[in-house]
Amino acid sequence: MSEKKAKLLIVDDEGDIRRLLQMRLELAGFECLTAKDGIEAMELARLHKPDLVILDLVMPGKDGLQTYKELKEHPDLEAIPIIVYTAQNPEIVSQKGFEALEIVDFVLKPFDSKALIYLIERSLKKEIK
Repeated sequence: MSEKKAKLLIVDDEGDIRRLLQMRLELAGFECLTAKDGIEAMELARLHKPDLVILDLVMPGKDGLQTYKELKEHPDLEAIPIIVYTAQNPEIVSQKGFEALEIVDFVLKPFDSKALIYLIERSLKKEIK
């Protein structure tokens, strides 16, 4: 019997980045859903209950910080680990509420695939315990 693949939700307004992430993570053995913005991300999260969300911060409309907050405030979704990734300087991100939302796991763009996969696996193991 095969092991169940972890289901990841990738949220990014840039289609090329979504597809690249999806391809790399599926090759690493994950099942991937993708969303182009925070609104679509919330719909998919409620419907599919992913094991982990990879969330871009800078998106038009509902940005990553708003989406992060909404996920953490939703009773059925609050326990889902979220990895934030951004091209922004971490100091600027902190000023925007990064620390206030207690975001722990983040990756800077351009990201290293191996480092991201390690972070995903580490985050998923925390949830199992």
